[in-house]
Amino acid sequence: MSSTQTVLESSEVQISNLKAPLELPVFVPPPVTKENIEWADILTVDLSKYDTDRAELVDTVRTALERDGFFYVVGHGISPTTINRQLALAQIAFDDVSREEKERHVAPIKEEGTFRGYKLQNYWEISNGIRDRIEQYNFYLNEIDPATRHPKALQPHVEEIKAFIEESRTRVLKKVTTLIDGVLGLPEGTLWRLHETEDGIKGGDLYRYMVYDPLTSEEAKGTNGVMLAGHTDFGSISCLVSQPITALQVLMPDNVWRYVKHHDNAYVINIGDQVSFMSGGILKATMHRVVRPPQDQRHLRRLGLFHFAHLLDGVPLDLFPTEKVQKEGHKIFNDVIPTSDEWERARVKTYGVGEFIKGDEYDIEILNGIQIRHYR
Repeated sequence: MSSTQTVLESSEVQISNLKAPLELPVFVPPPVTKENIEWADILTVDLSKYDTDRAELVDTVRTALERDGFFYVVGHGISPTTINRQLALAQIAFDDVSREEKERHVAPIKEEGTFRGYKLQNYWEISNGIRDRIEQYNFYLNEIDPATRHPKALQPHVEEIKAFIEESRTRVLKKVTTLIDGVLGLPEGTLWRLHETEDGIKGGDLYRYMVYDPLTSEEAKGTNGVMLAGHTDFGSISCLVSQPITALQVLMPDNVWRYVKHHDNAYVINIGDQVSFMSGGILKATMHRVVRPPQDQRHLRRLGLFHFAHLLDGVPLDLFPTEKVQKEGHKIFNDVIPTSDEWERARVKTYGVGEFIKGDEYDIEILNGIQIRHYR
């Protein structure tokens, strides 16, 4: 067990009306960097103003997503204790499950185009033959049951994990989709109904625990410090719980990579391919990557919580029929328009393992007739 798992949390925690009395280790976050960093200028959306100053929030989201594709969310109402418990569970997924059991739960990434289960280290090539040091455990919202499909150490906590995903969807994702409706001139609730129908059918959201082990000095030389190559996300909207290890970089409009600064209990939101395509490129699916942290954090593992929202299966990734999109956007696909699930599976299958056109700064993948860049 990790050294950060020494203190036990004994009080009951209320998560979306679900009592979770099971004791869990308290996750002790690492200290933030003290080094002088060039931070990305990312705007902040305070959801505590959602009912009183929504027009202001829509304007902020418009600026953020049309400029650089990222923004912070604060004031969402999810307690720090709830998030801490998820980080504790993430550590259990990696530290309290044997390699043998992990291999029984390995995701059929290339075979089926799904991340369901573990993505173990060394699956992807970063560059120059150097493989990744990233481990993931992935839950899909529509495939999370039964609990027995998960490693034994996580099985007692599956209901709590499901409750957290629902809380994230309700408190963060749903409100963000409504703000995006306002940006694109869509009737309120349009984008949300592409994530969840009135009958309660939901898109296959991906919830992920992920840990980065430090690169060795030789690996860092061979990858120029890159731990995860620059990419856009595959789904609709990505919701990352802000984390203290400074490693996430965003390619800003001036074509400079800058670090995303940590804010306690904030979410970092970015747009994925699906919503970007349907906006005609008005909303940016921004390139981002993970690099070696600053010197004072370089020896630390980077543990994270990710919620990747997906549209319902079968949604054509065609332009939204609004005046703004039709006038200011552009058609993305000239031939066959892929559906949400077709695009997701195709990108999952080839990411990090496909045969791409090599370039000096980035490699190019051709998918559905468009170029996908993979920055190093």
